[in-house]
Amino acid sequence: MKPKILITGATGTTGQYAIKKLVEKGADVRAMVRTIDERSDALKALGVEVVQSDFLDLQGLRKALNNVNRAYFLYPFIDHLPKAAGYFAKVAKEQNVELVVSMSQMNVHEGTSSPATQNHLIAEDILDWADIGAVHIRPALFAWNYLGMAAPTVKGEKKFYFPNPEAKYTIIHPQDIGEVVAEILTDENIQQHIGKKYDLSGGKIYSGREVADEIGKLLNQEIEYVPIPVDVWIDAVKNLPMVNEFLVTHLREFSNDIASGKFNKTTDVVKNITGHEPRSFEEYINEHKDIFLN
Repeated sequence: MKPKILITGATGTTGQYAIKKLVEKGADVRAMVRTIDERSDALKALGVEVVQSDFLDLQGLRKALNNVNRAYFLYPFIDHLPKAAGYFAKVAKEQNVELVVSMSQMNVHEGTSSPATQNHLIAEDILDWADIGAVHIRPALFAWNYLGMAAPTVKGEKKFYFPNPEAKYTIIHPQDIGEVVAEILTDENIQQHIGKKYDLSGGKIYSGREVADEIGKLLNQEIEYVPIPVDVWIDAVKNLPMVNEFLVTHLREFSNDIASGKFNKTTDVVKNITGHEPRSFEEYINEHKDIFLN
């Protein structure tokens, strides 16, 4: 009998990729969404069961996790992650869930001043203590961030602004994250994953200048990399639609983590779990090339 799989954050980027892969694999999928709209309708069109709920609604979580065997826990980048993890763990325990893949971040560490990173650290512990088969994925810099944080100035000024010119970091394609999630959730041998903390990376390390060069090569344009102070960078991005106040409080420590090398590594996790090499940053930008062009 196929396990019943719940995907939370189902209309988000990695959630959608995970669902697409799960549907291809013939899995029994339920999607938890906060809002019923055209995105949830698109999931229904794929044959996915859709349940409307919220992470801080115990009764809603009970409906979403009813008869579920395995789940993807993906909380949005807002505050109260530990509370959401506690609620989710409580209900998952009630339902005898055997495996939970949880989204964390590569730079999780003690002593951080970032409330977001603190929350991820605590949430990992909560899910581990609950004994619900927690597996934590810790991705590198998300490639989709560059659609908001780079595309507007590349398009308008032929410039890419980013602090820490000496820093090196890896960037991951969201489809690889979604496919790693799907493969773990459908693995017959889940014991090999439970308790693991997987660092997910792309296949290459970049600097700010190399990011600008990569984008410029794809656009057939000269894109200038402009290193700027962290405060100036935060002021420049804090009004973007994708950036909320909670994220703004995270950006300074995030920038420090980049500078200190916490994202300066590549791993074999994507290849070992999915069977293919990580997709490149170049491939992701090429998929969204129009956003960078006038």
